[in-house]
Amino acid sequence: MQSFITPTGLLGLFLALTFIATDSALAEERQADHDALRAMLSTATEALNSQNFDLVQPLLHENFTIITVDNQKFTTLDEFRTYWNGLFTGDIPLLQRIEVNAVTDDLTTFLDESTGVVHGTSLDTYHFSDVGVREMPTRWTAVVQKADGEWKLVKVHFSANLLDNPVLDAAKASTMKLAGLALLGGIFLGAVIVYLIKRRNGAHAAHA
Repeated sequence: MQSFITPTGLLGLFLALTFIATDSALAEERQADHDALRAMLSTATEALNSQNFDLVQPLLHENFTIITVDNQKFTTLDEFRTYWNGLFTGDIPLLQRIEVNAVTDDLTTFLDESTGVVHGTSLDTYHFSDVGVREMPTRWTAVVQKADGEWKLVKVHFSANLLDNPVLDAAKASTMKLAGLALLGGIFLGAVIVYLIKRRNGAHAAHA
């Protein structure tokens, strides 16, 4: 018995094969996108931990914005660099270093061919100058956009639990400790000044 493929059947087979090929090509393209976005996350994390922000500069969109865990907004890398480095500098720096360990909840959700949103968490370790080490879990959301074949970081937003925040508690303890030291220093200085004044008055009385 001879079997024939009708023109309609042939067209259906062609469309099916075309769909499979297209679907496979899209899957490969998305896999490449996910790989690029994983590399972006790794580079951004390294930039924060090493304070080498030149690493992340090429990855930032021209409309880049970041909102930090303490609710500050920065629209340029230089502004954020100054803020971040300022945490570890000064006469009595609050922090020695911060270790960021960012991971994603799931794969990036693509809103269209060139825009994606990804959510994740980070268990950050804060090394305080005077109250030891504290860990704090944070959540983050990032918006990415593909331009000229390269993925760019557009928006990043960090958040933390205000009701259970060991880093905030440590920062308050550190501030109170510094205030206490300043108070003790003031009391000591005041006592020295009073002593010197009394000594001078006594010397004047002796020569009167």
